[in-house]
Amino acid sequence: MKLIPWNCFDEIEAYTTCAYDENNELCNMSFNNIDDQQVLCNRKKLAKQLNTNLEHMVATYQQHTTNFIEVSLKDGGKGMYNRQNAFIGYDAMYTKDRQLWLWSFHADCCPVLLYCRDQKIIAEIHSGWKGTVQEIVAKVTRHLIENEHCSPEHIYAYIGPSINKENFEAKDDIITLVKQMSFETSSFYVQKEDGNYLLDSKGLILQQLLNLNIPRDHITVSPYCTIENEDLFFSYRRNKSPHRNITLICLK
Repeated sequence: MKLIPWNCFDEIEAYTTCAYDENNELCNMSFNNIDDQQVLCNRKKLAKQLNTNLEHMVATYQQHTTNFIEVSLKDGGKGMYNRQNAFIGYDAMYTKDRQLWLWSFHADCCPVLLYCRDQKIIAEIHSGWKGTVQEIVAKVTRHLIENEHCSPEHIYAYIGPSINKENFEAKDDIITLVKQMSFETSSFYVQKEDGNYLLDSKGLILQQLLNLNIPRDHITVSPYCTIENEDLFFSYRRNKSPHRNITLICLK
């Protein structure tokens, strides 16, 4: 299975899965009632490749909320064998436990990973446009700072492969919500001749982190666009794909 790494520190591992493997076989990672048996096979293959098993991985059933949950090794396996036993209605997780992989599903939405090096805490966040305008990344990061005693100067972040601003066309309904965010957002969208807008969702997420005093050089923004890089990623906007990539992180 082809993986795109986030190279941060030796004590963590983090990757994004690609849509196709070395043999050009589909690598869907999300149950969708279409190819669920193959999805389970893909997940087991990934776990083996990472020298672990599904009992050391955990996933939520994402619903575009701003809810997050702390998980531990005892939660390993949840959401791995079926969707029904996942943590339902959470779009972010964090853990202090080692050897537990946190998953985020995405196809155009933005996966965000955090590593709080001082407290040895990792987090994954699913930030689609609904989560972005509701500032889920800021919400999770602020919780880690205020409640888990993570210092901003020791937090590292990865804004993963997702739709880039050149391809994120938004209408007034989304832009109205962008304008209602807690900081000045006018520089993150531009109006086109047809009246629609191009929206920089990665930029909005980056700004949420900067507003919490995360150093800019601690934040990696993936250059990959899920629409443009058709050979690497699934994209709902491009072709209504029911398939999903995952971005995942583990503290060794």
